[in-house]
Amino acid sequence: MRREDTIMPDTKAAETKTQSQERCLEIFLQAVPSKLQVSGGREITFTRAMLSMVNTGRTALAGVVPHATFAQERGIVHDATEALSRSKIVESIQPGETVKWDVYDLLLVAHPGVASKVHLWGYKAVLDWWFDFVAWAEYRTPDVAMPRQTPTRQWKLRWSPAKSQADEIDLALEVVED
Repeated sequence: MRREDTIMPDTKAAETKTQSQERCLEIFLQAVPSKLQVSGGREITFTRAMLSMVNTGRTALAGVVPHATFAQERGIVHDATEALSRSKIVESIQPGETVKWDVYDLLLVAHPGVASKVHLWGYKAVLDWWFDFVAWAEYRTPDVAMPRQTPTRQWKLRWSPAKSQADEIDLALEVVED
């Protein structure tokens, strides 16, 4: 008669594997009402796109490196990674913590063509153009030495005058699915 040994699974290893494989960093974009200073000292209602990265895990995330790109009407892609890093240095994100960036401000830093038009004509230079915006991040969890990368998220953005008031700018956000 032959005897077979039953190997019990190592539950601690399974828990560690599950924790390190879970998605710990979520990225999303949301429209947020705000004001924008325009010529003549006036303020207008201006809906901003806010890029948010939130740590949904149970441990601090280290070595966080956010990445983003812009393209106007499917034109040349402009890397906004340096603009993200210059505007906000993120070395780690604690559990439950959210880090945010204003996408309009990033656009002006990362896309020289748009920035020069806005310098000449003000906010109206971005109206009624579609902008493709892509974001992702790299990060490390304490239990894994290799950096991880979030899924790439992609949106289409378009600022346009509100139908109700001339001094109000709305933002259309569309999620682009893979």
